[in-house]
Amino acid sequence: MEAALAADDKLEAVRAARAALADPHLADLPREGWPVLGAVARTAALTGDATLAADVSTRAAALPARYPAEQAYAAHVTAVLAGLAPTGPAGALAQWRAAVAAWRTAGQPYPLGRALLGLAEAAAAAGERDDVAAAVRETVEVAARLGATPLGEQAATLARRVGLRGTGRPGPDLLTSREREVLRLVAEGHSNSRIAERLFISPKTASVHVSRIIAKLDVTNRVEAAALAHRLGLLDPPPGLRQRRGR
Repeated sequence: MEAALAADDKLEAVRAARAALADPHLADLPREGWPVLGAVARTAALTGDATLAADVSTRAAALPARYPAEQAYAAHVTAVLAGLAPTGPAGALAQWRAAVAAWRTAGQPYPLGRALLGLAEAAAAAGERDDVAAAVRETVEVAARLGATPLGEQAATLARRVGLRGTGRPGPDLLTSREREVLRLVAEGHSNSRIAERLFISPKTASVHVSRIIAKLDVTNRVEAAALAHRLGLLDPPPGLRQRRGR
């Protein structure tokens, strides 16, 4: 599953996940079963497979979690699946904090780094920029200490996407106000010509905005841009603006 996800082969990752869940011995081996369920949950989250998420939730409910590492995996799986709930990552912030705390207790730095990255994404969706900065900074430190280059790159990419300078200092938002308007329309499924009509700009200008958004978010197409925008709360106005609008 992890190799397939690293290669962006989502079909193979899902196939492997379903094969893993079909193993009749999974429930008898918590020590090995929890890492497997962690990988399945990650696959469900990255592919948006709701059926797979429901299946792993059912298996996780029946798997014992007796020791610190097993309890940490259980908390991690809960946090991943919470991000797929209707409340989204913002509603998962407490679960990710619990997962980070559990991995600190278990003393396993690489899973801790992954949990910190999940915490940073959930904090971004909730508009908690200080928490994003702290989690990203610690993730980068963990990755550097372990030589875990992909983990460090993921943290750096997240920092760019949410407009953080370097590895943790809050900076200007990555997207301009106009790009946020365009991204919101992209997420609603509008074509470039329809975006142009809605914003009273030319189709060429709309296309340029979409291309810049895709480049800034480090994704490959508008579908991925829309999915990322929903996951990180990029379509929401900044917290201060939300407060002013509510007055």
